[in-house]
Amino acid sequence: MVKALLIEEDAEARAVAERAFAKAEMSVASAPDYRSGYELLRAERPGAVVIGVSVPDLHGYDLCQEIRRDPALQDVPIVICSAQSYPADIRRAKELGADEYVVKPYAEQQLVDAVWNAIELRSTVFRVKFWGTRGSIATPGPETIRYGGNTACVEVRCGEDILIFDCGTGVRELGIALAKEYAERSLEVHLFVSHTHWDHIQGFPFFQPAYRAGNRVNIYSLHSPDRSLEKLFTGQMDGNYFPVTLDDLMARLHFEELSGDVQIGEVKVSHMHLNHPGLSLSFRMESKGRSVVYMTDHEPYHKLLGESQHTKKLDSEIDAFAKNSDLLIREAQYTDEEYVTKRGWGHSTTSDAAISAMNSETKRLVLFHHDPMHDDHQIDSMVDFCRNKIKENGKEISVMGAADKLTLRI
Repeated sequence: MVKALLIEEDAEARAVAERAFAKAEMSVASAPDYRSGYELLRAERPGAVVIGVSVPDLHGYDLCQEIRRDPALQDVPIVICSAQSYPADIRRAKELGADEYVVKPYAEQQLVDAVWNAIELRSTVFRVKFWGTRGSIATPGPETIRYGGNTACVEVRCGEDILIFDCGTGVRELGIALAKEYAERSLEVHLFVSHTHWDHIQGFPFFQPAYRAGNRVNIYSLHSPDRSLEKLFTGQMDGNYFPVTLDDLMARLHFEELSGDVQIGEVKVSHMHLNHPGLSLSFRMESKGRSVVYMTDHEPYHKLLGESQHTKKLDSEIDAFAKNSDLLIREAQYTDEEYVTKRGWGHSTTSDAAISAMNSETKRLVLFHHDPMHDDHQIDSMVDFCRNKIKENGKEISVMGAADKLTLRI
């Protein structure tokens, strides 16, 4: 049973909250003022704390900051309850350390839901959202409505840091969402590009945050043998192909050609070369003991070059890169039967993804980079195939298909 600490000066509001927790079968300890509440917090170590903020003194925010400065308490989930409903007030509360914010007066279930959300947020290291899951070319329409038709784009948030993996057509909708979220403040994002084949970069010219002064877009990938990363993006927006050039974008663009790990806040991002025509990378994110691996556009070495000690070593290195990951986003574009005529195109099958997941001992496998010829029913069958293959080998790994707008918490 989760125990919550309620710190609320207003007796009527305190009674409403206590009744809400009782109905939800949550244990609650109450304090009528901030000083006794803080002492109770240190003594009880609850699963979450709810702080009522009174207007105009706003001392509840001071308590919120004090909790976040205390090493022994800084990770406790905090819900702020206040009659102030302006977006700027809500944003300020979260900047001061609140995980959730509830506007008074509130429904009882609204408070309970906020507490559970705060607990989930505080235990979440990575929030992963898929904005594009298709490979090769966008395929919108009624036959792909469940898994989506946008090409590759995955958003990963860790705290306040925003990482984006590939910028296919899905990045357009991500950009619209970010522009609304950051309408009143500047934005910085970190865009990691696995490779610059069209389906992985074609959405960038439509990424709204790149058009706003004050924003910063950091773009990471490998150096191409014949041109720089910046020139590759410049070429896509050449006047022959697009009416707006890269120089016309008002955000500050920073291009970084990778040579080692990248540290972004509390996230370490490492990379590894994949087997795909041209240059292609896999990325691994690590923070607070959790890890997410983004691995798309890869053809197992032994299938392309034949069985040998050398190809066995190369394939084992790929699996080792995803070792013990909490989430493996893994390309599985073809069925085994389709691969026969697609060999040498640089992509994996459902069997390859299942074997890689088992070898790497990942906790969760998400099939990605769906073939444009596959409708929702075909992808369903590919997910089932992977689940059965893993189960037949005595392994327990969660398997699902990536879908546009799907959000996972790690």
